[in-house]
Amino acid sequence: MDIYGQTLPINRRQRAYNNGTLIIEQLQRLEDAGTYTCMAQNKQKQTSRRNVEIQVLVPPKIMPIQAMTNMLREGMRAAISCQILEGDLPVSFRWERNGKPLIGTGNEVFRRLDEYSASLVIEHIASDHSGNYTCIASNVAGTERFTVPLTVNVPPKWILEPKDSSAQAGADVLLHCQSAGYPKPTITWKKAIGPTPGEYKDFLYEPTVQLFPNGTIYFKKISKESQGHFLCEAKNNIGSGVSKVIFLKVNVPAHFQTKTKQISVAKGKQVHVQCNVQGDNPIDFKWKIQATQQYLDESLDSRYTIRDQVLDDGMVSELGISHTYRQDTGIYICQASNAFGQDEMSIQLIVQEVPEQPKNLRINSQQSRSLQLTWSQPFAGNSPIEEYHIYYKQISDIWQNSEHITITGGQTVVNIQQLRPAKAYHLRMSAENKLGASEFSEVVQVTTLEEVPSGPPLTVRAEAKSSTEISVTWDAPERDHWNGILLGYYVGYQMSLTPEDKEVNPTQGFSFKTVEVRSHFGGETVLSNLNKFTQYHVIVQAYTSQGSGPPSKEIAVQTMEDVPSSPPESPQCDVLGSTSIYITWSPPDIDGQNGKIKGYKVFYISVDELYETDPEVVKSTNQYVTIENLRKYTNYTVWVLAYTKVGDGMKTKPFYCRTHEDVPSAPQAIKAIPASSTKIIISWLPPDLPNGDITGYTFYMSMLEGGREEGTHKRLLGPYVEMHETVRTQESATYQFWLTASTKMGEGEKTQVVTVPPNNKVPARIVSFSQRIVTPWKEHLELPCRKVGAPAPVTIWRQDGHNMETSARKTIAKNGTLYMKECQASDAGNYTCSVENTWGKDEIVYNIVVKVPPEAPNLTVINSYTDSLHLEWLDNSHGGSPILGYVINYKRDNGDWEELQVDAKTNSHLLTNLWCGTRYQLYITAFNKIGTGLPCDIVNSYTKGNPPVQPKHSQMITNNSTSVTCWLDSWGDGGCGILYFMIESRVYGRSSWNVVSNHIPPTERIYTVSDLVPGTKYQLKVTAHNNAGSTTAIYNFTTLSPQGVLYNNDHSTPVSHLSDLPFYANFKLLLPICLSLLMLLALIAAALFLRKRKLNNQARLASSSMSESPSLANLQNKQNRDQQYLAVRCNPGSSAPRGSNSNDSGSFGKAEGNEYIEDICPYATFQLNKQTYSESSYSGNVYSGPYHSVRGSFVYHDVKPESYHSKEPEYTKVRRKVGRLRDPHSESQESDNPGSTDSEVRKILTLHIPITEYDTLGSESDNDVSARALNSAKYRAQRDTQDETSSSSETTPTSMTRKSKPPFAARKAGETRHQRQTASCPKFQWLLKSQ
Repeated sequence: MDIYGQTLPINRRQRAYNNGTLIIEQLQRLEDAGTYTCMAQNKQKQTSRRNVEIQVLVPPKIMPIQAMTNMLREGMRAAISCQILEGDLPVSFRWERNGKPLIGTGNEVFRRLDEYSASLVIEHIASDHSGNYTCIASNVAGTERFTVPLTVNVPPKWILEPKDSSAQAGADVLLHCQSAGYPKPTITWKKAIGPTPGEYKDFLYEPTVQLFPNGTIYFKKISKESQGHFLCEAKNNIGSGVSKVIFLKVNVPAHFQTKTKQISVAKGKQVHVQCNVQGDNPIDFKWKIQATQQYLDESLDSRYTIRDQVLDDGMVSELGISHTYRQDTGIYICQASNAFGQDEMSIQLIVQEVPEQPKNLRINSQQSRSLQLTWSQPFAGNSPIEEYHIYYKQISDIWQNSEHITITGGQTVVNIQQLRPAKAYHLRMSAENKLGASEFSEVVQVTTLEEVPSGPPLTVRAEAKSSTEISVTWDAPERDHWNGILLGYYVGYQMSLTPEDKEVNPTQGFSFKTVEVRSHFGGETVLSNLNKFTQYHVIVQAYTSQGSGPPSKEIAVQTMEDVPSSPPESPQCDVLGSTSIYITWSPPDIDGQNGKIKGYKVFYISVDELYETDPEVVKSTNQYVTIENLRKYTNYTVWVLAYTKVGDGMKTKPFYCRTHEDVPSAPQAIKAIPASSTKIIISWLPPDLPNGDITGYTFYMSMLEGGREEGTHKRLLGPYVEMHETVRTQESATYQFWLTASTKMGEGEKTQVVTVPPNNKVPARIVSFSQRIVTPWKEHLELPCRKVGAPAPVTIWRQDGHNMETSARKTIAKNGTLYMKECQASDAGNYTCSVENTWGKDEIVYNIVVKVPPEAPNLTVINSYTDSLHLEWLDNSHGGSPILGYVINYKRDNGDWEELQVDAKTNSHLLTNLWCGTRYQLYITAFNKIGTGLPCDIVNSYTKGNPPVQPKHSQMITNNSTSVTCWLDSWGDGGCGILYFMIESRVYGRSSWNVVSNHIPPTERIYTVSDLVPGTKYQLKVTAHNNAGSTTAIYNFTTLSPQGVLYNNDHSTPVSHLSDLPFYANFKLLLPICLSLLMLLALIAAALFLRKRKLNNQARLASSSMSESPSLANLQNKQNRDQQYLAVRCNPGSSAPRGSNSNDSGSFGKAEGNEYIEDICPYATFQLNKQTYSESSYSGNVYSGPYHSVRGSFVYHDVKPESYHSKEPEYTKVRRKVGRLRDPHSESQESDNPGSTDSEVRKILTLHIPITEYDTLGSESDNDVSARALNSAKYRAQRDTQDETSSSSETTPTSMTRKSKPPFAARKAGETRHQRQTASCPKFQWLLKSQ
């Protein structure tokens, strides 16, 4: 590219590109207009060009125009000239005002001066011509705009002219003053000085007065002070401006500055009530009472006076009351009105007096040394209560010595401190205001809670009682430190810790045992299950219902030495030879030595003799011992134990040693018998002492011919060969035979030499040998009797000298062998096999010993306690094998069978952890190596204890106006610890009971039933439960009135019967008559019955001494006893008196609960004679003893005072039985196995007896047993139909499910009767009937 011959670009505004494009930026006419040539050339240097002509056009540019402001007035002429400084022609001009085009009509004239200028002329300019005028010049190159402001000055003139106005005081007022002009006029307000216009002052704008920008003035809630003449003036320095004077009038309606006020006056004094009203006069007044809306007048009440008085700004009215009453208290309305409005004022008149007494006093919370008292705010007498005065004292004190607390009147709660625990207090209070104090409130009674004791028990003594027991005794803390009722003590004990132990376990603490408080408030206990030969630290803490107090000082005591409880460790046996072994061991664990080890005992016995004989014992003070003179090649069982000065310790687990082999002894016996003229049979028995495994026999034979020995022949036989046949080669020779046995150690001793002389006859002889065979029962026996002889001999078997008869179990084979299947004890004896022929006879004898399970021991309950039974038994036959142990089975009524195993070395056991006051069924079995024997008859016995005993009303109930307190610790437990209480309540006369609590623990000795209605009669039903049953008592009481007064209009007994309502309520006359007649008839019938019975029994009972059962007089008072003499009955839930061991299902039952049956019925049991057991007593696995065993004797049980102190034997296991064995004569109608029959009992007993004896010969039929059970059921049905006697207490036999609970007190042997019972546990079904 080039221009004018110059190649482009020639400056920075030009850019040329390879594609032929030329760009020129910021184009300028002088520099850039002209002809441009574009030339193109290819590779062949061929060129081509083209010219382009560029013309540059210039847009117009307007010369600035002077602004036309503040120079024109209305009516003047205005001209605006617009001239361009540059630009291409032609140029056109046009005008705009405020952005809108002008068309040049009217006063507006467009004039074109020349090609470069134009003008706008406005004739007679006015204010509406003000604005922004724009000149627009345009040509082909562009458009140019220039704006000129033009203003027209206009003097002020009214848009909204002010005018006079009136308004009501308190209203919002607007005074308008608006003007127009240019520049914008300034508006000012002035107020005239004085009531007439003339002189003005600048108006001061207050917070309630506001001037708007448009000149309007705003009065917010205008007042009278704003009334007057006002001047509004508008100026803008164009002309003289405009102004206007107006008058603003403010009308004031009647109104009160204060709408309410309060006046107080003492009751009976004079009072004047004034109301001051403001507003334009005249004003009218009216007075009225707000509550009744009644207008007041002097004629309405002579006590009223009304006076009015005119003031400068209003009026005042006064209401006077000459003598005030409480009824004058209220709100008085003063109404005032004038022409412009009305208003009213409320005046509260309060007639004040002393307050009323505080009401609704309640104990919100009570503690051991404090309580919180709340009350309702009383009528304050229209004067604020300034103080409350609270007075309190113990019940036994007088009010003059009461304590006094004063609190402010704004409180309705007060905390009373520094009280004493477990004390009953009376409280009352009064209120006080500035006029005086009120009367006292009602008296409230409250008992503070107990607190933990603040002092330790005294005189704590501890003494070792045994190796595992420590006896601890102590005295109660000082009485002032009890802080309540002592419930018991916590006896803490722990082993003395060495410094090393404290480092290992620094947090180890005391273990505690709970002991109930005794009658002297001290206590004693025995700590058991302690570590033996160990020092303990003992502390004692007393506790109340709130917890335990401080402990006593620690005392140290060491348990006694005992036998080691751990066996020696690491026992080992080394065999030294065939007759000696070497035993070593280590001492027992240090924790199990329980004393100083004095030595060791090593027990050893051969395995074959185990359980049959006692083992041998060797003592050693060392930890090793050598045992010699043992049997060769014998497996020995060995135990080792350590012993202290107390006795033998625990044995090690058995370990075994077998001595080495040796040569055997000679075979036991040998026979050589001619079987024919050419044969000789030699038989023998194995060695009595094989001393090893027999590897074979060596048979020796020699012949003597003519006094000359022909030589000895030897032959080796197998180890299991016991008979050999040889051929007689020379009939005239005498044959000699002998035998030896061999082990791997060599050949043993030889037998005696037997000789067979020459003989052509074959007498009857037996090849087998006589033997003694010991076998357990149920085994199969084979007694061989092999014979020889010619002619063939006859075989005869005899048992104990009598010819034996064969049966299904005993058969004789053709070869003479006797087979016995499942041998029984009756099969024991001597069995003789005899053979005989023409030439001779022979016999052998088998001595058979059959070992069986032991017979049932004779079980007796010799003592009963609250939680245990002392059992004793005597062994019968042990069945040929020593008894290894016993199994005691027992169950409570409606419980499951349980069993425990007892060691064979004892014949008594204390059965513990039983339920108090409960019947138990028991039986015992013995077992030996052979198996378990049959059980004894079921023994029935009772643990001691009775249902709870209810207290008197005065001991049980304490009530006030809104609550009743139950002293649960006043209940007697009947000897069995109370499990829980149940409390129900109801308003007297209603049928339904409300359950207050159904499970209150016995440790909660005090229970309060609250939210009762004052002055109302209630019934409270309390039921106490223990393991022996339950007792229910109903107490009637009436709550106090709010003033603490007891309203007792009825004279019913405080303890009522159990019926829900007095059933005689509707028959007050008829029912007593009927009852009197019935009682008279009953007494007559009873007298006749007793007289006849006495005559019938006099001879039989003449020599018998009547023993009374323990009295219950310490549990009940004489009044209850006298009432219950008429209500004695035999409870159908018991089959024998408590504590009796009789299993007589027909004996008299003890009266449950509070009946004094011992005063009427003799204390005796009945037994009938019973034959000793025979085979007919057993039927396979069935034990039918309890159904038929009877024994005839009449036994009295005398008191046996001595205690039982023997140590309870240990047992090895206790398990709960799956099967349930039911006594067919049980009186329980809620048995856990109600459908039990004889067949079911047989089935269950099969589970107890793994091995049984005796065949089914002579066993009872099921029909016989069912008949007895039916008779028993009939007798029970007769007893169950007896009517129960109503009483003030309800006693329930323990037929319900109960939780096990520790006994209430330690058993006292002195309180028991020695009630022995034969182990046959007789059952009989006698029904005593009057003649």
